[in-house]
Amino acid sequence: MVLVTLTTDFGGHYLGIMKGVIKSRSPAAEVVELSSEVEPFDVKGAAFVLYSSYRYFPRGTIHVVVVDPGVGSARKAIAVRTKNYTFIGPDNGVLIPASNDDGIVEVREITNKTLLLREISSTFHGRDVFAPVAAFLAGGGKLEEVGKKLERFERIEFFKEIGGDGAVACEVIFVDRFGNLTLSIKKGDAKLDEVEIKAGDRTYRARRTGTYADGEGLLLILGSAGFYELAVKNGSASELIRALVGDRITINRT
Repeated sequence: MVLVTLTTDFGGHYLGIMKGVIKSRSPAAEVVELSSEVEPFDVKGAAFVLYSSYRYFPRGTIHVVVVDPGVGSARKAIAVRTKNYTFIGPDNGVLIPASNDDGIVEVREITNKTLLLREISSTFHGRDVFAPVAAFLAGGGKLEEVGKKLERFERIEFFKEIGGDGAVACEVIFVDRFGNLTLSIKKGDAKLDEVEIKAGDRTYRARRTGTYADGEGLLLILGSAGFYELAVKNGSASELIRALVGDRITINRT
């Protein structure tokens, strides 16, 4: 049995259809919804969801991500083999942080039309392209049959700059349903305690804490994925500082 995970920004019956395609073509595959709550078109947020999640699944798991604003355009569809996993999705960078983390072995463009559904919609490659390829691989198909090797592919980098004085320029890479803001800085990037947060033309004070329940106001916490987060006890940091994915944040030690 091979496990296939699905991460999308659409959910609903679209996600169910993808599951149906996979199970129809590879009945023994187990299909797990990793997340259907990625914000629409949020490629960077989806990249973080995958990066923070993929390693908790058994080796050999196939991770499919369909957050694909360029669906139907000239963007490529790709499959990435890493040391322990396979990643399938659009060539828009969404797969690359996780793939790099595990160690990329090869990247292939999905060009073998015999593996896909007979008719390819310009709006639903999750059903017509990515799900059939996941089913093919889950059923024992060889990655070499998917298509030609790619040496160049789109990448996503999580922005950060560490100043000599310990100041950090970073970005918001994920906002969860509680309004916690995941930042593109990890444990060890900088020593942070009492800090000043600048978001746009606004400045806030934040205090390093160990839990979401420690203290009032804006909190700086090391999250479960190893990235720092901005949070508010029983509230929303996103609403407080009016920040979304992609917004730049400057952190100064005080």
